[in-house]
Amino acid sequence: MNSNNQVIPIDNAERIKEIFQKIIDLSSQTDGYFYLIYQSNNKKTNFEDKIAKKELVLFQYVSYNIKPTPGLIKLNLAKEKDRIILQQSIEQFYLEVAPQNTLFAKPRSVYGWFFSPLNIEMLARNMGSVAIQQNNESIELLRYYDPAVLPVLLNILSDEQTNMLVKFIYFWLYINSDRQLVIEKNTRHMSRHTNFNCIISEQQWRQIGWIESRNQTLARYHFFHPHYTISENQADAIIMKAFENAERRGYKSKNDLSEYAYYSLTIHPEFIDHDVISQVIKQNNNCPLVAQLKNITSSQWNKIKDDLNMNKTGGKNESV
Repeated sequence: MNSNNQVIPIDNAERIKEIFQKIIDLSSQTDGYFYLIYQSNNKKTNFEDKIAKKELVLFQYVSYNIKPTPGLIKLNLAKEKDRIILQQSIEQFYLEVAPQNTLFAKPRSVYGWFFSPLNIEMLARNMGSVAIQQNNESIELLRYYDPAVLPVLLNILSDEQTNMLVKFIYFWLYINSDRQLVIEKNTRHMSRHTNFNCIISEQQWRQIGWIESRNQTLARYHFFHPHYTISENQADAIIMKAFENAERRGYKSKNDLSEYAYYSLTIHPEFIDHDVISQVIKQNNNCPLVAQLKNITSSQWNKIKDDLNMNKTGGKNESV
């Protein structure tokens, strides 16, 4: 039974047990404190009640005011009551990573876990400082602590910039959209210097701006294709390339970017060049991509997919 009183399927329950055990095993091999990254959304749940007596230390943003704000809860995994909180936080995470939650923009409360040598006040202050980044003349909230953002961000940023995000930790753990436990290890020496500016370029900010569309695309793919075979890492490569191609063709709205990436995933990365699609676009030249593609039938999509994947359109395409 999870924290929202919903029954977790047996297969998922077994995977949750595996994730729990991996974290427990890692804790026995790792020095430092163990933290849950949590954001209260004032929901009345068993999980919310369970951690009500635990101290939540919020991230400290500098010159940036936004609520709700995530924070840290320190857990001692040598204590049974804190192990129970860990178990329930994994169950809660499992619920929140469901694709329908992303599609309907439902807020999450569990963001993941850290092992860090820093005390909770210092870590919350440092994480809040890193989250505020300069973008030309304005400041932006970089939600790097969100597992819906972090995997893409790690592919966008350089190694030096990435080190700014992980410099306070030993291990960073979260569950990705494939419901797999990801363990990001800090392979460099721990750093405590006070420079929090990642110096994000204009091109990188543009790619960061795609993350919302990326999440919608991935959630739509998982929702309508529950037995999908493309992993999150593989999907990200296709999606981010699709965004580049879409913008180059003049599609810039979030809906159009998601549409272009979705069919790049489910049909073929070069679906846009198929004769059927080219003709439809010419006939509806001034419409958004969503409108241009809305009348394509399922049989037409199947033919397009077969043509491209069977290399029947001139020999330049490869199967996904």
